[in-house]
Amino acid sequence: MKPPPGAGVESPRAWLMWVLGLSAYAVAVMQRTSLGVASLQATERFSAGASLVSLFVVVQLLTYAGMQVPVGVLADRFGTRVVVGSGAVLMCLGQLDMAFSTTVVSAIVSRLLVGAGDAMTLGAVLRLLPAWFRPQRLAVLNQLTGMVGQFGQVLSSVPLAAVLGIAGWTTGFVAAAAVSALIAAAVLLLLRNAPPGIEPVLSLPETSLPEQVRKVLAIPATLLGFWIHWMCSIWLVTFSLMWGYPFIVSGLGYPQPVAAGLFTLLVLAGIPFGPLVGTLSGRAPLQRTNLALFLSAWVALAWVAILAWPGPAPVWLLVLLVLGMGASGPGSSIGFDVVRASNPLRQIGTATGVVIIGGFLGGMLNVWVVGIVIDLLGGYSPAAFRWAMATQFIFWAVGVAGAYTARKKARQLDRVRGVRHPKLGSVLKRELQNWLVRWRLFRSPESVSPSLQPLQLTVDDGRTVEIAAVIPSLGGELAAIDVIAGMPDESWWHDRVADYLDLVGAPELDIGSVEVRCEDPSAAVTAERVLVQELSRRNATLAFEVRSARR
Repeated sequence: MKPPPGAGVESPRAWLMWVLGLSAYAVAVMQRTSLGVASLQATERFSAGASLVSLFVVVQLLTYAGMQVPVGVLADRFGTRVVVGSGAVLMCLGQLDMAFSTTVVSAIVSRLLVGAGDAMTLGAVLRLLPAWFRPQRLAVLNQLTGMVGQFGQVLSSVPLAAVLGIAGWTTGFVAAAAVSALIAAAVLLLLRNAPPGIEPVLSLPETSLPEQVRKVLAIPATLLGFWIHWMCSIWLVTFSLMWGYPFIVSGLGYPQPVAAGLFTLLVLAGIPFGPLVGTLSGRAPLQRTNLALFLSAWVALAWVAILAWPGPAPVWLLVLLVLGMGASGPGSSIGFDVVRASNPLRQIGTATGVVIIGGFLGGMLNVWVVGIVIDLLGGYSPAAFRWAMATQFIFWAVGVAGAYTARKKARQLDRVRGVRHPKLGSVLKRELQNWLVRWRLFRSPESVSPSLQPLQLTVDDGRTVEIAAVIPSLGGELAAIDVIAGMPDESWWHDRVADYLDLVGAPELDIGSVEVRCEDPSAAVTAERVLVQELSRRNATLAFEVRSARR
């Protein structure tokens, strides 16, 4: 897709904006997970049992989840800079409160502030990316943002845990507050919502919160994104925000360095999986639900083995669990790809908020249930942890059922719009061939689905235009896929460009861009040059991308 000349898209400044947003999210993750590494100290400081300490996190997550839609509306209305900067300020105040808290009420207020500030970060950062980067980069950038941002968990499980152990509760949380203060200053001073000369896409001021939410929920794919985030995130939320650290130390009897090492591996594992899952999500956008199920099922199988193991599970099995959660984390971000492709840009922030609610609502409920079960079974013992952690399977099953129910409704709408969903087997076969033969091997329509025939779309003047397929693209629009064999002459391109312009000019088709797939790099270079020349000659604009099957 061609950005406007001089728009600053994918310029060095664009990458600076991403780094600022990414840094803000990493700090938010540090604050979000800070109580997890301090949970045993919190039990002593507040003279509280497991269920009451878990209530602190439940309050934090309830605030986080409950604010996602209002924050999404705020991001759509005011942009990323104001929302993310304000969130960092709230987290700073919350951690300062926790540093000096001696009562349960004060601690709950602290977690309310942290949850509110955290809620104002990830969705707003993801909303920033379409303004600064080309659409084909967004799936991978979303994954990188989510995964690299998880380094904030390393900040809480290693340096913050060390400060808490050496310098004590107050010093540790004051240090955490100072980090949020620094990031708030950086965001408010340096972050911009769009490149110079480009007006940010914001929602209309007269659109009310209920109306904005109604519009988002009226799109079936929004609930699909919600449930994908739920079924992939509950493992990670329950483990990293509250019960993973106590489970390893008190439930299995391993020392603190083992727990810290596993949490560090959890973050590191997400880094290679993030781009890989983002690439697969972009290459097979019509199989995103199955991809998310596969990733979350890895964690489910690992938990079955750990909980069924006679005695404490070995470290190598915990490593498999952590690697699975490292993959399931990017799997939850597939929900963002789904709503980004189905919702108009002016309501992406709201839709993203709905998706985030999914994982954190499920995780919040699971965190609380685990604490209740542990108390009912007599406290922090291996047997109590075994039964408590088994409750995760109930919440996972709910997410899987919800995702496939929502997918059915979303696919019904897709079929009306002309989107054809290839069978999972044909997609796996295609990808296996691509990996074994060469990266991005040329794909004909038959390689997508053996039964696929060219689509014939009717444009405004009644003519039919043949293309290979249509797929979800960005902002609720579709992309027309045109597979080019060989290298046609320029007269052929003259007519083909007219077809492309007719396709994007027919409002009832919902086609916003064209993706041209060529056999090899030289053909792709020639095709792009001819397309640019022909569009210039016509004084026309067209959102397009030229891809080579071999790179």
